[in-house]
Amino acid sequence: MDRDLSSTRGSRAAVGRFVPPPWEAPLDVERSLAEIPATATIAGMYYLAMIEGAKRRGVSLPMPRERYLRFSFYPVAEFARVLLQAAQLFYPDLSLRQGLRRLGEKAPRVFGTSTLGKVTMGSAEGVHATVSAVAKTYSINTPPSRCEVVSSQPSSMILSLHGVYHFLDSHHVGVFEGTLQHVGVRGSVSISATGRNSAEFLLEW
Repeated sequence: MDRDLSSTRGSRAAVGRFVPPPWEAPLDVERSLAEIPATATIAGMYYLAMIEGAKRRGVSLPMPRERYLRFSFYPVAEFARVLLQAAQLFYPDLSLRQGLRRLGEKAPRVFGTSTLGKVTMGSAEGVHATVSAVAKTYSINTPPSRCEVVSSQPSSMILSLHGVYHFLDSHHVGVFEGTLQHVGVRGSVSISATGRNSAEFLLEW
């Protein structure tokens, strides 16, 4: 009995370190871009999603390359600049952080339409399995980043993200907000920073 109580207290203490994302804080764009290493890459499907989003909205989104292949990999540094432009063009009435958040919400749907996404997300049932499936996509689609499930409770999960070099506390918060929306639950994502490019996310629903 004492052991169970201690475990509960430990769990509450762990949750207590999480805070809401800094939606009102200014985004240091130049510093964010300068810190992205050349080794960080992302699958072409996400560039293609930005191009398709621009077409649907009837806006011109300049791209750094003429052609992208869905399963080829391109620099995250280039993609980050595309995201910044898209956030302003697609969501002109929102702050830059909020625009990046909205773009992140679309990421699970983008991956879900790919062949690999249909296999991994299509076979996932429920919140826990779907969040775990999305977490696994990080090492596949945005190497060398990775995302791991640290803790899983009936109505919450803690994720650990490492090597995420583009807009971790806005765009990637949106990724997991979009994941919760994808499975039809209302929830929240709070964060605990562990480094400039690493953090833990607490998902609650």
